[in-house]
Amino acid sequence: MSKAELAVLERRLRPIYDSLDSHNYKKALTECDKVLKKHPATVAAKVLKALGLIRLDRLAEAMDILDVLDVKGARHDELTLQAFVHCYRDSNQHKRVIYLYERAIEMDPSEQNMTQLFMAYSREKMYKEQQKIAMRLFKDVGSTTYYYWSVMSLFLQAREDKELGKKMLLPLAEKMCKTQIEKTNYTEGSSAELELELLILDGQEKWKECAEFVDKDRAMGLPVAPHNLVEKGMEYYMKDGQYNLAYELAVGVVETMPDNWNLWRILVASPVRIIEKMDPSQNKEYQEGALLLVEKLSELIEKVQRKSEFKIRGPYLASFLALKAFGETKLPGLEDLTPHFGDIVERMLVYVRNFYKKPICFADLQMYFGELNEEQKQQFLKGLTSWMNEISGEEQVEGDESKVWAILLTERCRRALGEYEKKTAEDHRSLFQQFIAQIAAKGRSEHAQGVLCNFAISHLWDAYRKENDLEKFYEMILLLEFVATSNKTDPLCKLALVRAYSSLCITGRITALWKVLDIKSVQNDTLGYLTFPVYETSGRFNLAIINCSQLSIMYDQSEKEIQDSIAQAYRQGKFTAIPPMTAASQKLRLSVQKTAAEVMNRYLSSLFVLEDLDQTTVTLWGDDDPIGETRIDWSKLVDNRDFDVLPYTETPEYEKLMDDMKKRTFQELIDISELRSTMCRALGAVGRVTMDNMDPRLARVQLKMTVIEFKKHLEYCCKEYPSFLIPSKLAQSPAPQHLSQWVHSGGPHMVLEYLEAAVKLVEILDSGEHPDVELVGTRTEMAKKLIKLIEIQPKRNENEPLPPFWIVDPIIQSSRALQTIAAIQIVLQFIEKLVMKLVKNVPTTAPGFGKPKGKKEKKVAEEAVAKALEECKAVIFLEHVRSKHVELRSAGKFLDTHFRQMMAYEDKNVPKKVGEGLGKAQVVLQEMAPTIESRLQVSFLNAFEDMHTTITARF
Repeated sequence: MSKAELAVLERRLRPIYDSLDSHNYKKALTECDKVLKKHPATVAAKVLKALGLIRLDRLAEAMDILDVLDVKGARHDELTLQAFVHCYRDSNQHKRVIYLYERAIEMDPSEQNMTQLFMAYSREKMYKEQQKIAMRLFKDVGSTTYYYWSVMSLFLQAREDKELGKKMLLPLAEKMCKTQIEKTNYTEGSSAELELELLILDGQEKWKECAEFVDKDRAMGLPVAPHNLVEKGMEYYMKDGQYNLAYELAVGVVETMPDNWNLWRILVASPVRIIEKMDPSQNKEYQEGALLLVEKLSELIEKVQRKSEFKIRGPYLASFLALKAFGETKLPGLEDLTPHFGDIVERMLVYVRNFYKKPICFADLQMYFGELNEEQKQQFLKGLTSWMNEISGEEQVEGDESKVWAILLTERCRRALGEYEKKTAEDHRSLFQQFIAQIAAKGRSEHAQGVLCNFAISHLWDAYRKENDLEKFYEMILLLEFVATSNKTDPLCKLALVRAYSSLCITGRITALWKVLDIKSVQNDTLGYLTFPVYETSGRFNLAIINCSQLSIMYDQSEKEIQDSIAQAYRQGKFTAIPPMTAASQKLRLSVQKTAAEVMNRYLSSLFVLEDLDQTTVTLWGDDDPIGETRIDWSKLVDNRDFDVLPYTETPEYEKLMDDMKKRTFQELIDISELRSTMCRALGAVGRVTMDNMDPRLARVQLKMTVIEFKKHLEYCCKEYPSFLIPSKLAQSPAPQHLSQWVHSGGPHMVLEYLEAAVKLVEILDSGEHPDVELVGTRTEMAKKLIKLIEIQPKRNENEPLPPFWIVDPIIQSSRALQTIAAIQIVLQFIEKLVMKLVKNVPTTAPGFGKPKGKKEKKVAEEAVAKALEECKAVIFLEHVRSKHVELRSAGKFLDTHFRQMMAYEDKNVPKKVGEGLGKAQVVLQEMAPTIESRLQVSFLNAFEDMHTTITARF
């Protein structure tokens, strides 16, 4: 198509593009129809119509259009191809972009089409194919840019297969790169060749060559700041074992960059490695050489410290680093390092005096607490107390919060060094009271308020975690709300509140806090764990679907932006940017949070939103896959959750608890998502047996396989998550998944029973026989199981009030019960459809007979009726299945009745005692209590109202 023709086409399509860009998709369809009415052969308009249909969630209609147009032998212009790409990207059919351009270059092997195919391969990480198309581009077009694309593709293949990369791919890439540079030299004004050369050398771990490379004049062309280039060279020398050279280079520049921590790491690490390489058998020479290196390093540190005059932290932290590094090596002759680097306790106290106002001060010290023995810990704490007394005696200047940071640092150090554990409950209470007084002090800055509050609540959360003390847990919420109400900028208290409320299913307040925090879309990947399952466990399914949909959109958008950046990096020759962006793209694609959100969306949409059974079947099944191939590789999912967002100050033992919690909650999120996924697949497989476009044999094999898969995973979950398992109560834990409660509720097992009945039903109907009603059990059996499932009212002892927050468990149980009832409803509808599809010509009534005369006629009539009734078994079975919906509706109504009964209870959902023993601080907490209690009650009521709406609509 000529440029003039393209311009005419673009003018015709402009109104459609404008409507799509403004999200007015119905108008876009109208504009498409206008164009097609005048110009029915305009393929681009048809594809844009399909795009509008996709954005209106009418995927089936859109695919009918696309499947006709996107075929082998069709020739499309650039505008049409781009429209196809948008369609496939918006419908998450990225592989079809590859097939589109593979067919396009068969018809038109232009540079544009081959470049687009290269980028499509790049998105799917098909590096071998992208290497081939890059070489084809180089041969056809002759641009060295495409040659280097091919070399970069080799490098990426090497990252995927490290063994083959080391043996063949990287040496080949290095040879290709050198050969081309010898032919064409370096491109003026471009760093492409330099970046690629260094990447390949680094990939082969040729550290000496890397160091020499960055030392050459031409390395200044790399997109790296000069001082970073120097650091990079030193790091390469360290990796190559040239410790003396690395040390000398670091010494030469440290005085000009005294706060560069990488330099101090090299300055400390290089002497340690040099000494380790010395021969200890030469005792005198060894000791003299070692001591000389240590003395030189200590003199250098002292020299830089004197010049810095406590304006920067690096030189002072270097003393701690040296004491730790040399101490860990246990080198003979260097047992006592005090004469060289000073006493560590004294050094720490000096550091405290000069840097305590910096929030990072505690984190700096905490890294080296492990080097202190018990005696040194006590010395440090004693010195800290003495210093704190001095600070307390100083006159407070208005606006100066030095004393606040001193208090915080002192108490965090005491807690981290185990002093906190030695205190009594009364001591903890007194300390908490003091912190509240500091928080409420006049003129306190918002940042100081947030940090004080987060430390103040630490012992309250401990009491909740260790003793399940709900009164202290409620006090913590009240204090956090008090600070969050007046504090507009500091996020710490709001994040802690989100975490606390996630344990109580307080969805309304969580939503409000999330908005105030202004969480960016990409942060949902790392912070989403704070809220992810709360809407589902609260029975607020529509909100859960919206939340999951927004997450899915975020992931798609983020990955699209990364892929666009990768394409731009290729075009500009910024090769060093490609590996990290590729890794980021892969991390997003394999994020456990992303997968969990997609599965949850599919699961809840099928159960509570979709009406059409065929659409439900497609949604439940998800992306199609060949037999024997796993749709989601659960073993490859990665954990992107950011557990450092909530600060904590704990003893080293807490780190072990944190590590254990991270592993367990990560696995639980995978397991509950896999359980939902396998249930969806099994339910969808029943529906697929009834679909006309399915291979009957394949559908039956898939049905058996998916039901077995669901059963197997359910059995695994029951074993791995016993009924007595309690969710983690660490402050940094994610929102509870309650997998244990779900798998032991009996709900998933009921769904499994009907799925297994569906498998047997298909076998019976295929054999030409008719099913008996016993196949799906009696209504009485179903009613008994449903009663057990919906028995959610809390058990209470006579004359005893219910415990605080008693309503949370019934809400979670109700939500999961509703999910079970909805899943059974769907599988019963599929069973009905199975019977109607697979049973043909079944009479619905027995044949009529006149009044029989004599025994012989009577016997014939009885035999005829018996035969007719036998043939009517399928009809009787069908009516029996339909009657079970009555039991499901009854269960829903009973559940709704329980809601109203529980909301009528006079028992409070919050502790009655608040702030006892806190003096004036009690007044602060009690003033907040009525407002917070009202918010909690509204949130609980909203959860029940949403479930009531669901019951009314679905059952």
